[in-house]
Amino acid sequence: MAAVARKSRETPELTPHEKRLRNTGRKLRDALERLVKGLPTHPDLQKRAYGLTIATLAREARVGRNAIYTNHRSMIDELRRARERKIIPDKLVAWEDKLIQQRALIQVLQLEERRMMTENAVLLKRILDAEAELERQKRHNARLIAERDRAAKPIPLPRGPKS
Repeated sequence: MAAVARKSRETPELTPHEKRLRNTGRKLRDALERLVKGLPTHPDLQKRAYGLTIATLAREARVGRNAIYTNHRSMIDELRRARERKIIPDKLVAWEDKLIQQRALIQVLQLEERRMMTENAVLLKRILDAEAELERQKRHNARLIAERDRAAKPIPLPRGPKS
């Protein structure tokens, strides 16, 4: 019981407002990191070039701009610093990003090609095994038919002594 009381004194319970602020701050930091890396998750930002603006950050974090202005003013400074650090022209970054994406796609396709080649080899082996089994079954069937035909032939009975 004393351990529970001690723990509650060490980490006070957050109010819903504090939780919301913390979660929004985390969303904004993650979104800024994705935007700086050029890997936005928001569909509108993936389709076109974008600048590092508050509106873009809010869209990527999926929060309202007012939340940034009201409760997360430090994110405005971080956004400004990130924009200043980004000295590579957008067209060059877009070209390099496309090149990186194309290389990644090539690697994925090469892995897929190897997987398909392995699968084709397995299927070819199964075909060859099935054809060998078919030939074995044909020979076995031919032996059974020959045996049936021999069994169906009339056998002359030996004649007994004439009385």
